[in-house]
Amino acid sequence: MGYAFTEEQEIIQQTAREFTQGCIEPVAAEIDRAAIHPQELVQSLAEQGFMGMFLPEEFDGAEAGFLCYALIVEEISKSSGAVASILNHHAAMAAYSINAWGSKEQKDQYLSAMCTGEILGTFAFAEPDAAPGVGEAKVIARKDGDSYSLNGRKCYVANGGEAGVYIVVALTDPDVGTKGMSAFLVDGDTPGLSVARTIKKMGLRGCQSAEMLFDNVKIPANNLLGAEGDGLAIVAKAQAVAGVAEGAMVVGIAQAAMDDAVKYGMQRIQFKQPIARFPAIQTMLAEMATNIHMLRLAVYHAAGLIDNDEPFTAEAAMIKLFAARIGQSALIDVVQIEGGYGYSEDMAASRFFRDIKGVITKNSSIDFPETVIAKSLLD
Repeated sequence: MGYAFTEEQEIIQQTAREFTQGCIEPVAAEIDRAAIHPQELVQSLAEQGFMGMFLPEEFDGAEAGFLCYALIVEEISKSSGAVASILNHHAAMAAYSINAWGSKEQKDQYLSAMCTGEILGTFAFAEPDAAPGVGEAKVIARKDGDSYSLNGRKCYVANGGEAGVYIVVALTDPDVGTKGMSAFLVDGDTPGLSVARTIKKMGLRGCQSAEMLFDNVKIPANNLLGAEGDGLAIVAKAQAVAGVAEGAMVVGIAQAAMDDAVKYGMQRIQFKQPIARFPAIQTMLAEMATNIHMLRLAVYHAAGLIDNDEPFTAEAAMIKLFAARIGQSALIDVVQIEGGYGYSEDMAASRFFRDIKGVITKNSSIDFPETVIAKSLLD
């Protein structure tokens, strides 16, 4: 299938494909098995320019646009959802937010280092209780002169313990609840910040998830990202951008799984013919291919909106909703086609299944995608 890509986009896509096949594919299963952050591979992503693909050239980014970034994420996800997840939390959430909301000094301090791989970034939003800012473990930032002191816990922090900078969303005005949330830049080596525990996951194992403890973490007041009270707005925009990138992840994983099922279906012989010739198998493959194609188009369209600085929040929500529906169903069909082999660790389908489920469920949005979509229609 062809798409109206520019020559630059085609070159970047091919570069990402070759890098993925040569550097990630050979170690993808081991990354999943060992569940260890692949530091050398992450540095290789930076050397390829992938860590700052859509960021400005003045900060050592490629300034190639978000569509190019989505193409890279799709290719990487075909081999390793974990590596793509590391990249997304770094670039689509942390780096994007600093570039969009940061002061000149904050951009100068962090973005170049994030593009070159010197610093890995991430977001710290979720908390152990029902929702951020409401439970006993909520992170509160109290201002004292020209500094803030942060106390509380964050959970399911991707790249937790590996990141050099965290965007931490904390309450600066507890009296008004979540409306009083603000975002802060917290360096990974700040005294009082520690990993309470590493969370073992079913999938995306190479992307470390951690519960982070904030024990009188003192940061300068100029580490405030945006203004006080901007926290939820920053989170909403970052989650929308990440939602488009996660759609690219689902496309990549589902495509790789379908390709694997097609290969198996042509090799597996039953009743003197490949099982891929059976109508029931062909129906599953046809539905899978159609859903992947439609999701891919939606991701590319939304990425183009981001590049053109047009509204994309509703489209990002549609991607999240559709990806959740078709991603898991595609993998169920892949396992069904591959039978007992698909259920075993001998085939990649098991890893694809666990990873795609993680992409769909790991980030809790401020609003359900249905709410965002409906709001765009009714306002």
